[in-house]
Amino acid sequence: MNNSASKYKIWIYLLASGGLVLVSLLSYEFFYRYPIWNLRAFRVSSDSMCPTVCKDERVFVQMLYGQPYSPKRGDVIAFLYGENRVVLIKRVVGLAGDTISSGSNGAILVNGQPWLAPPVCGRPVLEPDQKLSPAAYPDFQETRVSPGQLFVIGDNLYHSLDSRMEQFGPVTPDTVIGLAAMIYWSPGSARIGCPVS
Repeated sequence: MNNSASKYKIWIYLLASGGLVLVSLLSYEFFYRYPIWNLRAFRVSSDSMCPTVCKDERVFVQMLYGQPYSPKRGDVIAFLYGENRVVLIKRVVGLAGDTISSGSNGAILVNGQPWLAPPVCGRPVLEPDQKLSPAAYPDFQETRVSPGQLFVIGDNLYHSLDSRMEQFGPVTPDTVIGLAAMIYWSPGSARIGCPVS
């Protein structure tokens, strides 16, 4: 009787394992080869957008696939950057005609008003040496955003290379490939399913 029960359990484990492999393969096809519903999966490789999206979290990006991007202040965009066309994720804070300047304690002023990031979903996972701090951050020159340009920042203001730096500069809408939509995996399970806004 015990021997028969053991064989039954082994078959259940084998079928379950086969099912997991099949689901994994189908997920790969779904999200990477055939991004139905215009979603594509990306792994975040830095903490520049933390606490909104932190290092090693995975996000779905709603891809534009050649459609023109209509910028809105506050959008979290995925765009191609540099000669290597690396995909970066940043937040749009300045549109054409806006004036962006430094405020006190590293704050950012948009048309003279402090920029306030939206509330964060879930509890972000931060390494001890990466916690946000009001450490001194170099001021940047006041910038008036030119037509056809976007001023982007990382929500981790003290640990982000973005439009505040001359060597990074503004982003153009034609480099935007999509809008970050949702965290689908995170080391902190409370973040799974969080919308990116």
